[in-house]
Amino acid sequence: MFLFHKDHTKKEVFEQMFVEMYPRMVRYASQLTGDKEEARDIVSEVMEQAWTHFEQLDKNDRGGWIYTAVRNACLNRLKHLQVEHDNARAIYEATLADVESNYQEHEALLQKAEMIARSLPEPTCTILRLCYYEHLTYREVAEQLGISPDTVKKHISKALRTLRKVMNDENHERSRKENR
Repeated sequence: MFLFHKDHTKKEVFEQMFVEMYPRMVRYASQLTGDKEEARDIVSEVMEQAWTHFEQLDKNDRGGWIYTAVRNACLNRLKHLQVEHDNARAIYEATLADVESNYQEHEALLQKAEMIARSLPEPTCTILRLCYYEHLTYREVAEQLGISPDTVKKHISKALRTLRKVMNDENHERSRKENR
């Protein structure tokens, strides 16, 4: 079918084969993949391989080799898409579970921290609120309350120490109960 003739070059024989087979191969690959663009990409890759190995291909079965290569490439692509789909589904499910559990844990921690912060003595409670909820600087808080920035810093340090201690104590208590 696509044989070298003494007056035809490799390029001419390949071009003839390409012109005859490319449209058929794209239709075939489209039927297998259901995606015409993907089919064009697959057939182009196979034709590139055919060009690279043209001399090694059996002159009487180049067409059969191309059909087989296109079919195999389509099947590999479909398997790859299935693996991607399965992995995406697994990642989505794992992420959803993480988001739900982490969100609930995070929300519970925030509520505990807010409860502890509200229970701090004055002026520590007010200073913490102004710095962390209203995002004022130590200097702005100091000016507003008529105290020094160093005093603000000391109250913030005290508040954070208390928060850490209470949160750590609760975590240790929860771990102890879980290990029983």
